[in-house]
Amino acid sequence: MRHRVVWLSLISLLSFAPSPARGAGEIAPASSTAAALSALPELPRLAPIVQPEPDPAAVRELDRVLEQLTAHDARSRQGARAAIDEVPPGIIGAIRLRVHDIRGSLDREAAPRVLSDARKAGRKAMKAAKGNTGKKDNKDNKDSRGKEKADDEEDGDWLDFMLATARPEDSAWRDIVKLIAMERMLVAAGTTPAVRELIALHAYFGDLLRIDLQRQIAKLRDKAVPALIEARQHDAKLIQRWANKQLDLLGRAIPGEAVASNDTQILADVLRAYGRTRDVDAVRVILSFCNSDRERLREAAREAISAIGEPGIWQLRDVYLNLTGNKPPRDWTWDRIARELFGAYDRARLAEVYKLMEAGLAAASAGKLPEATEAFDKVLARSPLFERRKDMVMIYVARARAMVEDRRTPGRVEEALAMMRKALRLDPASDQAKKIDAEIAYLEGLFLIEQGTPDKFSFKRALELDPAHTGAKEALASLADQVVERKSYLNRYIAAGGVGLAALVAMLLIARRHAPTPGTTPPSPPRMPLSPSPEPRGSAESEDQPVPPAA
Repeated sequence: MRHRVVWLSLISLLSFAPSPARGAGEIAPASSTAAALSALPELPRLAPIVQPEPDPAAVRELDRVLEQLTAHDARSRQGARAAIDEVPPGIIGAIRLRVHDIRGSLDREAAPRVLSDARKAGRKAMKAAKGNTGKKDNKDNKDSRGKEKADDEEDGDWLDFMLATARPEDSAWRDIVKLIAMERMLVAAGTTPAVRELIALHAYFGDLLRIDLQRQIAKLRDKAVPALIEARQHDAKLIQRWANKQLDLLGRAIPGEAVASNDTQILADVLRAYGRTRDVDAVRVILSFCNSDRERLREAAREAISAIGEPGIWQLRDVYLNLTGNKPPRDWTWDRIARELFGAYDRARLAEVYKLMEAGLAAASAGKLPEATEAFDKVLARSPLFERRKDMVMIYVARARAMVEDRRTPGRVEEALAMMRKALRLDPASDQAKKIDAEIAYLEGLFLIEQGTPDKFSFKRALELDPAHTGAKEALASLADQVVERKSYLNRYIAAGGVGLAALVAMLLIARRHAPTPGTTPPSPPRMPLSPSPEPRGSAESEDQPVPPAA
């Protein structure tokens, strides 16, 4: 019986991983294979490129800007030129719609002449401004392929050149101005869908905008890489060659160079682009991101492997051998190998996550809340949907409350508020969610007090969510006392102001009474009698003596 239990335990363990004991051609039992497959992660599917319908509001806004840009009034054109860099939401679909309209109405013979004249006039004006007339004309400066070499390096903006030689009555001029303006809007957006539309401009209009498009791609740099990788599988051979050339100029021609970006979104778009083009040479680079700590990159890499599929089976087998030290069985298909790889990655990554989780719980039990929340932050960074994240909620709450008590350090309330919100996001449907929401409202009220703008609303909301919240009650009482004290001081200020006003009025009335009547001559001051001439000493004594009668 004991041996039987041991064998059953071994079978259950081996069902989650390929057994090296079986031969290469030996097939595992159906029950074991089914159990193993059920424990493996599913392969995510790469979503197709979908072009949404144009937003009517974005179309109206785009039309308004383009109409002002081609208006007869020079001031309207300059105002619209300044508004081009402000890209509203949904503009890409609106641009796609208007580009298709111009594609059908553009005069293909007149448009190149109008653009060439504007460029020549613009370069001439620039040379005159710089005072440099020694440069040769671009026609005399051609490379061995017959292309204009200086055009790729010229300064100045084509849109400014076109606006400087305004021809609002010319339909070709208006169409070119609108095309270049929409090109600038796509560059300002800078997303992969926007770069796809830039590449479509080259496909629709050929060499008309080729040089300017190359200059804009050089400005975008890494932002243009995903769409250029996709363009290498474009229906038109001309676009394929052009995309390869631009990638080479950017230094992103090979997969190892293309993933040299620090932007997570760009890197995820690059991985998906290799999946859409089913580039077998990129499989090893893509697999290196299948165990990334960043979920967005991990999902993008696995989607790309799923999209490449069968052509990448040999790279999958090699990576599996390097990871486990065992060759995968010959009967395993590419998707089984991929799932086994991803399962092994997840187990290794989650093993570290569980270790961090246990360390956080141990720190919390020892009363070390900062160490506990730091460990939990690492867990959530590696696995945002970790199955035991609900166990972190009350520890985050306790840490936030401890921060509020330590209010001597500036910014503690704001940090506690962020931590309390994180606790609510971890389990928004829990029994404690209402009380946590009350704590958030209370902390928002404290934060407003710190900012010097106290408000009772947050504390009242905290009491509505949790009527027993003592902190909110005390805060409301404190604010009420401050209001009463403020009112008492206000009455004193009003009384003092009234006394001062009465005194001022009295002073004005007295001054008005003694003021002269308009149109009359002010009375002259009374004349003072002349002082008597000084008398000799002793005269003062004679004044008190009686005067003798005259003889």
